[in-house]
Amino acid sequence: MKKLKTLFTITLVIDILAIAPLFLMMFMPAMKEEMVYSQFSGMAENELAKEISDLFHFVFTFIATAMIIAVAASIRIAVLEAAKTAAMLLFIIHLGWVLPDWVNLTMGGAHPPIPVMLLSTIPVIALAYGWKKGEI
Repeated sequence: MKKLKTLFTITLVIDILAIAPLFLMMFMPAMKEEMVYSQFSGMAENELAKEISDLFHFVFTFIATAMIIAVAASIRIAVLEAAKTAAMLLFIIHLGWVLPDWVNLTMGGAHPPIPVMLLSTIPVIALAYGWKKGEI
């Protein structure tokens, strides 16, 4: 499984699965209540905190969508060095996406469920592997 196209496809599928709750929270208040407000006591009663949270989730949804588009575009790269460079850049972006959750977990702060964190870490590993050992 050294083919970069395969690694990019795996990354794309997992990214869509991992980012779907972020997108769905915008349209399902009950989901947001369970995933966000239950993590931070008192947030459900504070309208300003809810507004800030909504803004953060809105921005993160667009960033996540841009990541998905970049991964999807990378699947079509046919030049080995260009594909490896894309894998390296996407690795850095994905690492920046998942690292705060792992830091919060180790520090005892709020974080997503462990299965979601593990799922989001798979693309980081796949992209790092593709960057170093990928083939066309």
